[in-house]
Amino acid sequence: MDLEEEIRRILEKNFWLVLSTVNEKNQPQSCVVIYQSDGHNIFVQTGTETLKANNIRKNSQVSVTIPFRKNLLHKFIPAPPAELHFKATAELLPFEDAEARQVFRKYLKQINQVSLPQKSIWIKITPKSPIATYGVGIRLIQMRNPSKARNLINLKYMDRELY
Repeated sequence: MDLEEEIRRILEKNFWLVLSTVNEKNQPQSCVVIYQSDGHNIFVQTGTETLKANNIRKNSQVSVTIPFRKNLLHKFIPAPPAELHFKATAELLPFEDAEARQVFRKYLKQINQVSLPQKSIWIKITPKSPIATYGVGIRLIQMRNPSKARNLINLKYMDRELY
């Protein structure tokens, strides 16, 4: 599997990430969110008045980190998690958005049954190239060598307009 395919697989397989935004005082704020991805875009459900939604309304530029374990053995070897890091553009979408609902379809039944404290919307996150990786495309034991563990990947699909 080439690195571009592996990055898309990681985006689709994992389900939580760290989303960093900037508030009105130009100070960073980060939070952990559950997400779903089609391998290109990432979708997050949130409330209309959350800090992250308000920050994105003022500044659509965000940063994302997706940490993950490479395999079961990774839980027992003293090594940091493998990671994807990238800058992205975030867009707020109505909860009825068809693309977001399609990507998040396996969770929608549970979401629709929960009484939420506020109205929900989607955050659509579109990664920008390059994607920085740590521990992707190498064996677990090689992650101890930073020169082998780190990489920058330009994804082909990012070279064209996605919207």
